[in-house]
Amino acid sequence: MTHQPPMPPPARRGFSGPAVALIAVLALGAGCVGGVAVGSVGNTPTTTTSPTKTAAAEALQDTSLPPAEEEKGRLVKLPDFKGQNAAIARQWLVDRGWNEFSDIKLGSQDQYDTMVLLPENWTVTKQSHKAGTKVKIGTTIVLTCTKAS
Repeated sequence: MTHQPPMPPPARRGFSGPAVALIAVLALGAGCVGGVAVGSVGNTPTTTTSPTKTAAAEALQDTSLPPAEEEKGRLVKLPDFKGQNAAIARQWLVDRGWNEFSDIKLGSQDQYDTMVLLPENWTVTKQSHKAGTKVKIGTTIVLTCTKAS
């Protein structure tokens, strides 16, 4: 009987564990960046209206924030945002000329939820400028929030 040499191990196919993890992280990051870009397109005014409103859309439109009192030099009297939904407070500022991404900062006071990712789920607890203060549009506004329960 002749002795045959051992067969080489079969060629490994696919990606290693660390490579799969890296690909997943990159895909997640690309999805997040793409979501921000898509979300910013949605802020442009359009003339179309939807025939029905969702309960969430109606809730975001129901606000107790007063209309802005604009003056010369583009100053706006800030309302008291405390207790307000963070998404509504941010939209109030955007509607008056603040840049959503560079002028408005949402921070968390919560120990475990340290980043405000979905402002709709957060409530404002503090603001960087006192209510009633006249602030120049474009001034950085910091809204400190807590996770709504």
